[in-house]
Amino acid sequence: MTDIKHNLDSIYSEIDAINSPNGKPKIIAVSKKQPLEKIRKLYELGINEFAENFAQEAIDKITELELDAVWHFIGNIQSNKTKVIANHFDWVHSITRYKIAKRLNNHRIGLEPINVCIQVKIDADDERESISRHEVRELMDQIKDLENIKLRGLMGISTPDSSIDERRNGFSKLYQLYKDLNDEDYGLDTLSMGMSDDFKIAIQNGSNMIRIGTVLFGKRRIRNA
Repeated sequence: MTDIKHNLDSIYSEIDAINSPNGKPKIIAVSKKQPLEKIRKLYELGINEFAENFAQEAIDKITELELDAVWHFIGNIQSNKTKVIANHFDWVHSITRYKIAKRLNNHRIGLEPINVCIQVKIDADDERESISRHEVRELMDQIKDLENIKLRGLMGISTPDSSIDERRNGFSKLYQLYKDLNDEDYGLDTLSMGMSDDFKIAIQNGSNMIRIGTVLFGKRRIRNA
């Protein structure tokens, strides 16, 4: 487990060296397909926020680990998974439809409102589910009055084959949208951008929440401990 501590220390050092326009970012450890002992080790090292893409895998981990942790869902959301997500997660980063937000709201019974980000398309040619910058206000206005939903911010993912300049440009545009929305009194506090291969560029361009997997945990494994 020495490698995990070394990896985490290296990430902290890199973050400290970056001039960020939006404050020091929070590290969310992307723990999908990672063994339980590595998650426990990170928790012992002070990381208490974890992200998962697949609902059932995540619920198995949450149940077995029994950590006082914050769990983020970052994958595409199927309608038939909204109940389990609403009841087991603290954050959802991947809202793209009012229908999904409403179902999460309706299933969030007896718990604090679930924190959500709207997933915004960074690259015009990206075919992954997300919405354009021009659609964000409409969706925000639709979901802002859902009583069990707390709208926190925006989330963006760069495409794997995009260049450094393309990523920088995309992150910068999303940060500008984030600022514009706050100038319009939407009250956002979270800009979730940047993963293992581009978190430094994201921080430089306004990210205050980064989702780190491979450079933190190392290569993924399928089997849980």
